Amino acid sequence: MVDISVIIPTHNRAAMLRSLLSKLDAQRDGTPAFEVLVVADGCEDDTSTMLSSLRIRVPLRTLTLPGVGPALARNAGSQVASGRLLIFLDDDIEPGENFVRAHFVEHQRHPGGVVMGPYPPLPHIAKDRFRLTARAWWTRHFERVSRPGHQFAFTDVLTGNLSLDAELFHAMRGLDPQFARAREDFEFGLRLIKKGVPIRFAPDALGYHLEHQTTTLSGKMVRRHQEGRSDALMARKHPDIQRLLAIHRFVGRKGRKRRLQRTIATRAGSVLDPLVKAGPRVLQMLEKAGLRRLYEKVERQCSGYHYLRGAAEVLGEDWRLPTDPASTYEIDVLEINLDQGLEAAEAILAERRPLAARITNGTVHVGDMSHRVGAEPWDARHFRPWLNRQAIQRYLPVALAEWQGKPINVPANLSDFTLNSLNNPSFHAHMIEQHVQWLQAKLRSALYDNTSKS
Repeated sequence: MVDISVIIPTHNRAAMLRSLLSKLDAQRDGTPAFEVLVVADGCEDDTSTMLSSLRIRVPLRTLTLPGVGPALARNAGSQVASGRLLIFLDDDIEPGENFVRAHFVEHQRHPGGVVMGPYPPLPHIAKDRFRLTARAWWTRHFERVSRPGHQFAFTDVLTGNLSLDAELFHAMRGLDPQFARAREDFEFGLRLIKKGVPIRFAPDALGYHLEHQTTTLSGKMVRRHQEGRSDALMARKHPDIQRLLAIHRFVGRKGRKRRLQRTIATRAGSVLDPLVKAGPRVLQMLEKAGLRRLYEKVERQCSGYHYLRGAAEVLGEDWRLPTDPASTYEIDVLEINLDQGLEAAEAILAERRPLAARITNGTVHVGDMSHRVGAEPWDARHFRPWLNRQAIQRYLPVALAEWQGKPINVPANLSDFTLNSLNNPSFHAHMIEQHVQWLQAKLRSALYDNTSKS
């Protein structure tokens, strides 16, 4: 029996899947024994032929489904997997040579939790606005969750590169089949957090996301429809986090504009759907013409329309949701004094796992570890990074004010960009790379053209 099962749901990506499997077959020496389980979900290309003819050293099994979506495909794979540890991997990710071992080692160090690995976009030259925006989103996401002491929220949990014990996955009853094609990972992450399961990040479990080959502007609109449907379901199932969902802006709100939007989404689909389908082509023309502001406005309108159409499939004519119970809850705030030292404070946080804490040093108020709806409770690993941020936010503005010759009682404001750069040096490198791509897209010099052709 193998210790680890790598489960890969796939749909019509035979060439990409072949490359992924070759990367798994070339894992570094010392990697624990593992199997690969490919769930071919509604594949109509040559995926089946490729898998049957592929020769790799790693044990490979396949499971065929009729196109049920990634959530049910992962559940089905988990039911037949042999490993005690399950690693879920998307079919458009190329894992690094230390991928499997990094997941395994993190679980050895911290058993009983969930481990996520990064899958930033594969470096490539991007010119169109949609591609650069998508790339920036993925970059920002993994920059954020990679910060030391990051407090994970349910929106941080992605199943594209995630591992956990098979026993835990089955105890959680897997992914909710209601969320067949979108938000299944967010909903699963929320249940994990409510159950108190720790979530950790393993930077060495690296894979590169081939998003430039699998995501398109048209695909984004389809995805927004699915997200609207799933958010409506999420708000009904978990009303305590509905305020964090985009659907909350439209449900139960008064005003002519909101009523008109809901009416259009519910009743005018048969008329507007054919027109809105032309949205991606219109956006491409606007970008080519250099009409940036108009592009942004049209993109927001198309994206919002698809989102509301998906929500309307669930809500119908009645755009009301259950009352948010969180508004009536009183959060217990744990009082921690640092007079016994940092280690003692960390021990208290590890034992109590509070939703909120007030930190003092003798009689001096240091700061509040505030409650965040939809986020994991505070733990010992959060404390020192939180304390560092408090120091940066309090004392660095004073130093900057002195350096700039300004009164100390009027400190310089620090932007999120500055704080992120100070807390995570790699963030600066990410932003420089993004800036270079924008320059390459806008300033197409002769040297750049020759380089890209070669």
